[in-house]
Amino acid sequence: MAIVGRPNVGKSTLFNRMIKQRKAIVDDRPGVTRDRLYAPCQWNRREFLLVDTGGFVQNADEEISAQVSNQVLVAIDQADVVVLVVDTAVGVQLEDRNIAAKLKRHGKKTIVAANKADSEKASLDTAEFYKLGLGEVYGISAANGRGIGDFMDALIKALPLTEDAEAAESGLKIAIVGRPNVGKSSLFNAIMGENRQIVSSIPGTTRDSIDSQVTINGREYIFIDTAGLRKKAQFPDSLEYWTSVRSLKAIERSDIVLVVLDTNEGITVGDIKIADYADQLGKGVIFIANKWDLVDGVPQEDFRAFVRAQAPMLSYIPVVFTSALKGAGIDKIITAINDVDFERNKRLKTSELNDFLKQTLAKRQPPARMGKLIKFNYVTQAADPPPTFVFFCTFPKFVDPSYKRFLENQLREKFGFVGTPLTLVFKARERKCLRWQ
Repeated sequence: MAIVGRPNVGKSTLFNRMIKQRKAIVDDRPGVTRDRLYAPCQWNRREFLLVDTGGFVQNADEEISAQVSNQVLVAIDQADVVVLVVDTAVGVQLEDRNIAAKLKRHGKKTIVAANKADSEKASLDTAEFYKLGLGEVYGISAANGRGIGDFMDALIKALPLTEDAEAAESGLKIAIVGRPNVGKSSLFNAIMGENRQIVSSIPGTTRDSIDSQVTINGREYIFIDTAGLRKKAQFPDSLEYWTSVRSLKAIERSDIVLVVLDTNEGITVGDIKIADYADQLGKGVIFIANKWDLVDGVPQEDFRAFVRAQAPMLSYIPVVFTSALKGAGIDKIITAINDVDFERNKRLKTSELNDFLKQTLAKRQPPARMGKLIKFNYVTQAADPPPTFVFFCTFPKFVDPSYKRFLENQLREKFGFVGTPLTLVFKARERKCLRWQ
């Protein structure tokens, strides 16, 4: 089910109202929504996939407006039912008539939602939208919920009975993140194999985080394309702030994060902070060195060494070289994703770990602190993902941070764990007490 209409009629507000969460960005300015935004929706035990779109502009000259309008046409083509949102406050506009004509040509089931009918008097003004010739008109207020119940009932009746869209997507969740204008949407399109996202040379084009499910070699993936992350001081207004919040939330709900680098600039402090945030959340991380086709005379291993030198604490993260525009290296991304997912879910036997602990202690004993001699008893893997190792020892709070890093490095050297953070926990061994009966 696709929500369409001209700019600034309240499509995203209605989208949020229907899915009962603030997923689409809402702003008073027209043109905030640009890409197709998908979300599962449910009403009266019927489940369907809802699609929010940008404002349609007939014969748009501006690059982004033209691409937005093209995205609307794609959404209409894919939908079983289309919701045309119009503005009761201003009445029928020429763009409303143009969109209605396109819907008739497509032969789609269409329901007209006359938005901003916030009162009984305003509801009377919805009658003029019957002129569009699309059938029943429902006066609603997406902002305060007026008339939404009857409107949703009508939508359910219009849906095909033979099949429902799945309410919940299943698959490995991959967030594509990075600074503005590093090629995230181009990379997303190359992976998806279609122009589902708008691509432009203008920084900040993608504003919402978009989920798209794809099957590759029989495996389900959900790719999340996000807006570029900026420093807080660089937010020109609240809109930029919310797009960055959504990027952070995309990282939080992902399994693996692709941090896209612009190889012309190398790796920046911003890139490192993004990767570090994903690391702290226990997500798998992969650096994508995009635009590699524009780099001349630099061996890939030299670039990897540069990344490791700039971010030594993140040296476990693999680097994949791509050119999104030329489609180069895309297969390597999928391979790297599968490898990192395997590493995140790797389970080691306790016997293996205790053999490892003996060998590691033979190399280097933990330093004593405050006169306390630290003795390790055993280690076990407690949970995953990410891999978590519990070391039982005396005086766990005195284990030196440098020795913790040493243990982590030894774990990686012995067992791999490429692309996944490790969690090391230190606990005191429980003492068994004899009780007198």
